[in-house]
Amino acid sequence: MAHGSSPHHHHHHGTPDSSTRNIGLAFWLNLGFAIIELIGGIWTQSLAVISDALHDFGDAISLGMGYFLQRKSTQGPSENYSYGLRRLSLLSAFLTGLILCSGAVYIVSESVSRFSEPHEPYGPGMMGLAIFGIAINGFAAWKLGHGHSHNEKMMQWHLIEDVMGWVAVLIGSICIMLFQWNWLDPVLAITISLFVLFNVVKRLSQTVSVFLQGNPDPEGLKTFREKVSQLPNIVEVHDVHFWSLDGVRHVLSLHAVLKDLSQGAQTKEEIRGLSKALGDCHITLEIESQAEHCHDDCENIHDHNHDHA
Repeated sequence: MAHGSSPHHHHHHGTPDSSTRNIGLAFWLNLGFAIIELIGGIWTQSLAVISDALHDFGDAISLGMGYFLQRKSTQGPSENYSYGLRRLSLLSAFLTGLILCSGAVYIVSESVSRFSEPHEPYGPGMMGLAIFGIAINGFAAWKLGHGHSHNEKMMQWHLIEDVMGWVAVLIGSICIMLFQWNWLDPVLAITISLFVLFNVVKRLSQTVSVFLQGNPDPEGLKTFREKVSQLPNIVEVHDVHFWSLDGVRHVLSLHAVLKDLSQGAQTKEEIRGLSKALGDCHITLEIESQAEHCHDDCENIHDHNHDHA
């Protein structure tokens, strides 16, 4: 006797959520500042600022892509996509991560080449642009920092990279004006790029895990199974599956063998109550009597789950 809940619940159609608004704001701020930055780089004759402007245009493209995919991901379920398009935000996070990694590697290679080709940009102009860049990108990163999706977190690293880059430009401009330490600019650029690369690769691995339907909370699921097994009407719990649509919205399904099927509704409510500890979760329950036997494939999965739970 199967009792499933439809995936068509708990979605809002047509209205962008806070993730979409935050990414949209970051896109426009990034694009506008990249244009100002390019003009300022030409004015200060700073190759570092011009290169950063080109990097910011790449960021703006990634943010625009992220905005589009995040907006699409908020659409509700359809005949073709029964869970909706929430996983599009994961795709955006993955593509953004690849772009970030490519940009970091490019910056490192460019910085190394600058040791053999030093340049003397206009320090005061660099300082003004740096302060402006820290303010604009810092505000956008702060807005995205309030989000929870993988897409927002990956986008935030775009902006954190820009903030740290502008801190480096600010420090470099001061040292250039006071001590003529032109070598400091490429050293700081390499350090920042390697730091960003490390964090983005780590977050990329998390994104890939969600793509592969990895367990988003192994310890939480173990505790949940134990508590469900201890319910008075439960004989056995098996065929448990737990994965995530986008790192925020999860999917849980399980089979529960009951002592008394007449108490099935109450037991389902108790299980649903326990599942709230796993976060925002779409849960599907199948209730079985002790006389019922699951199919062979279910039993094999059950055995596998017990081995790895």
